[in-house]
Parts: sequence; C-alpha cells; structure tokens
Amino acid sequence: MDDREIDKVRLLAAAVAQVEAKLRELAASYAAAREMILSMPHVMKGKREVSGMEASYLANSLARSIQERELELRTLRSLRLPEGPARVALGCLVGVGPEDGPPETTFFLLPVCGGMELPADEGAPSVRVITPATPVARALLGRSLGDEATLPTAPPRTATIRLLA
Repeated sequence: MDDREIDKVRLLAAAVAQVEAKLRELAASYAAAREMILSMPHVMKGKREVSGMEASYLANSLARSIQERELELRTLRSLRLPEGPARVALGCLVGVGPEDGPPETTFFLLPVCGGMELPADEGAPSVRVITPATPVARALLGRSLGDEATLPTAPPRTATIRLLA
C-alpha cells in the first residue's frame, strides 16, 4: 500500500457519517419509546405491570446515548487534522507492520469513536479508529516514522510505525 493512498479527510467524513447514522437510529428508537410511555395509562392495574416503567428506563437510556453521540459529532466536526506530522499524534493515520512490507494494520487516532471500522480505498483493508485511552494508542503516541513499538497484543509483538498521513 502506497503511503498516499488513504485520505484522512475522507476517513473523517466517513466517521462523521457513521455517527450521524447512529444518531438518526437512536432518535427514532427514542421517539418510539417516548410514544409508548405517553400512550400507556399512568396507573398500573397490577403489581406486575411494569411495561410503562421499562419504556421510561429505555427512553432515558436512549436519551443519554443520543447526548453521547451528539458530543462525538461535535468533537469530530471540530477536529483539526495535522498536515505532515513528524510524530504520531491525534488525527494521524498510522500504519503498523513489518519493516520490509506493507502495513498489516492501519489506525486512525481520533479523540472519540474508538473501535469504529472505516472503509479504506478499494481493495485495501479497513481502517480502525483508536482513541488515546487505548493501550495501542498509548504505545504509538509520540513515536516517529520508522520507530519500532511493542504493541499490547497477545503475545506482545514489535512492529514498525509508518505515518501515512
């Protein structure tokens, strides 16, 4: 894989699109749970009738999830991607693998959305989002192009870092 093949701006837009899609899905679920609460009688007919209470718990949980996704969206939209960084930092695209071959894994270091898989170019493996709180990111942060890092895998392995963008 050539170091210039993956566009960080396009990847960031894909992450924003995934968060927006999840936000729409959560909003629809919240509306359905809220409608269920409002359509139920406020007086329980028996001590085992708890569907209204369950719906309210679900709506509250969905509301918190919506707030979290909205925060992620604001964070991603305000992120400034570094241009030609010398060291691994927030917003960097990092390839990890053997020194003499193509990167085995590509990571996009973002402040939120850890674990998200983003589509790379045709035929290229997907890019995994990691956040600074993850052990892999902590092993990579501050490293330079060509540095070796011990990744916290089972068993631990040493890999060469490539700053892709």
